[in-house]
Amino acid sequence: MRKQLWNILAVLVLLSLALAACSPAAPAQPAEPAAAAEPAEAPAAKSDFKVAFVYVAPIGDLGWSWAQDQGRLYVEKELGVETAYMENVPEGPDAERVIRDFATKGYNLIFTTSFGFMDPTVTVAKEFPETWFVHISGYKTAANLSTVFGGIEEARYLSGLVAGKMTKTNIIGYVAAFPIPEVMRGINGFTQGVREANPDAEVRVVWTQSWFDPVKEKEAADALLDQDADIIAQHQDTTEPQKAAQERGALSIGYDSDMAQFVGDTVLTSPIWNWGPKYVEITKAVMDGAYKTESFYGTFKDEPDIFDLAPLSPRVPDDVKALVEERKAALEDGTFAVFCGPLKSAAGVELLGEGRCLNLEEKLSMDYFIEGVKGEAPSEGKALEGEPAPAGAAAAPAEAKKIKAAFIYVGPVGDLGWSYAHDQGRLKMAKELGIETAISEAVPEGPDAERIIRDYVQKGYNVIVATSFGYMDSVLNVAKEHPEVTFLHATGYETAANVGIYDGRGYQGWYLAGIVAGKMTKTNGLGYVAPYPIPEVVRNLNAFALGARSVNPDATVTPIWINAWFDVQKERDAAQALLDAGADVVARESDSVEPDKLAEQEGAYAIGYNAVSADVAPNAVLTAPVWDWSVYYIPVMKAIADGTWKPTPVWWGLKEGLLSLAPYGAMVPEDVRALVEQEKARITSGDFDVFVGPIKDNTGAERVPAGVTMTDEEKLAFNWLVEGVKGSLPAQ
Repeated sequence: MRKQLWNILAVLVLLSLALAACSPAAPAQPAEPAAAAEPAEAPAAKSDFKVAFVYVAPIGDLGWSWAQDQGRLYVEKELGVETAYMENVPEGPDAERVIRDFATKGYNLIFTTSFGFMDPTVTVAKEFPETWFVHISGYKTAANLSTVFGGIEEARYLSGLVAGKMTKTNIIGYVAAFPIPEVMRGINGFTQGVREANPDAEVRVVWTQSWFDPVKEKEAADALLDQDADIIAQHQDTTEPQKAAQERGALSIGYDSDMAQFVGDTVLTSPIWNWGPKYVEITKAVMDGAYKTESFYGTFKDEPDIFDLAPLSPRVPDDVKALVEERKAALEDGTFAVFCGPLKSAAGVELLGEGRCLNLEEKLSMDYFIEGVKGEAPSEGKALEGEPAPAGAAAAPAEAKKIKAAFIYVGPVGDLGWSYAHDQGRLKMAKELGIETAISEAVPEGPDAERIIRDYVQKGYNVIVATSFGYMDSVLNVAKEHPEVTFLHATGYETAANVGIYDGRGYQGWYLAGIVAGKMTKTNGLGYVAPYPIPEVVRNLNAFALGARSVNPDATVTPIWINAWFDVQKERDAAQALLDAGADVVARESDSVEPDKLAEQEGAYAIGYNAVSADVAPNAVLTAPVWDWSVYYIPVMKAIADGTWKPTPVWWGLKEGLLSLAPYGAMVPEDVRALVEQEKARITSGDFDVFVGPIKDNTGAERVPAGVTMTDEEKLAFNWLVEGVKGSLPAQ
């Protein structure tokens, strides 16, 4: 019914530019009604004066009707007048019957508190000109009929600041009743606060098409929580969304009343109504015979305050509390406005330019979402005239670029190796930033990779992450065709305006792992399952040998080249050959855990790689160089979103946290652990570099003089084996 009434209202707005609102919304100050005479009857004595209230939901909703009834009780307490109410009254004919019944029984003042009560109120007001009627949220007035509402979008904005600062997933859910201006305005105001505090956050809306339906409200909240929302806000009448959030370990923002008093401190705050003072003001004026028709739309600047923000939860940090107080003070003194340009709709329409703010008419006819909101809206928005921004008003936060990121993996994500490590980084990034992602795993290098990359671009993915060296040419080819898309290539060496490369100084972890292996070997024979003889692998192999020989000069490293990143059988066969040749520690730069498992079966030790996987071979895995790719993915996605990204090569390591060592196996002695941690601290601080001379190759020729450190360019072009590594590099 409310939705149907709003459709009628929308037509009226377009035809007559009348201001509108909704179940809680009112117009700007309209012209005085033509028949502006006051009711003829003399004011009633206090003992005879009676006030009635009509509610759309039960007062036990702890929300809208509960807040209205608190206003009724305040009137009763302050003025000592008789009051009555009728709750859970449907909008339509039932409402007209209830309103008429109160008027017939001699109630001097009747408050009707839902938008859908507007026409019934107008009808009864004509029949009882001696009675005063006040309609909450409507736009029709008469000689004995006023409208009252408030700009609670200001309080919603403040609550959005809290939500934006407190979210971890950057996904905030919003359970909403109907897509009408009052609700749209509240969602958009909330989102303005969220995005000011956190430009990466997104507000997702689910409509219930009901003001009061506890079951639907909880189901909507659960649906949003299933989408990784970690904060639930609402424009609904009950505490069910708050309870659903609490049950799932999430936080919430209430509405209408301070819902923390009913749910607990997981409710961070609530935009709340304070109807009592305004209702007392109106009632007293009617009793004194001084009341005149009004269309009141109160804000933080106006008296009396009909809304506010509930006290903040103890969970809210002090700096967030300070921000809220600062913005509230600016709203109160008029130096800040919520809806100011530059402002875009969620559909990308330019709504307002800088230096302009929405006027009241534009706010009260809002039927679109602004940037940062995800959900269905009646319209996409249109360019608006607005009004000059108040002195000191802050511009609406600029919208961050919406990211859809596709990840291409050379192995399956279940490899527990390279692809698994990258996917763990993706998942952590997506959860923290709320970014939509997709993956393709086990993609061969070459034409298949190019086809898949191009397909993702055509599907609208604007960031492509290709995680294997052999994808380089494929990335470059597609990047030339799509300059609007950002491409990130792991381990490559060619960049472009829209292509960035990134890698980690894996050799630092391999050097430390080599120390462990050198200390733990009994045969002095270390094996190394090596995928391809490319600089990245050669660099890591050499670092492993240098680490081992730094503590055990008799140790040697024998590599077996399998010419594959992920091939379970080849990896196992290579590990078997190394063990058969006398190695008692097998390291592997390949992607599966087969060498680790084989080492355990054979009573040998293993050095893993890429991710923590000691549980698959707890008696064999000594440690492993492991990656945390989220350390790169999180800041790079933020930079792309805010437009600050540049294709500067990234090569991070232990210092940045991109690389670390897996926990040591129980068999690794404390003195070995202490030595490794000591060397790790030297590398992290910059006091030591793995490739500092003197370094000889495995033919005995000096390659790096004493005291000289290899440059990054030399490390990135490694094509020789250090002393202690057996064999030679295969021809490529």
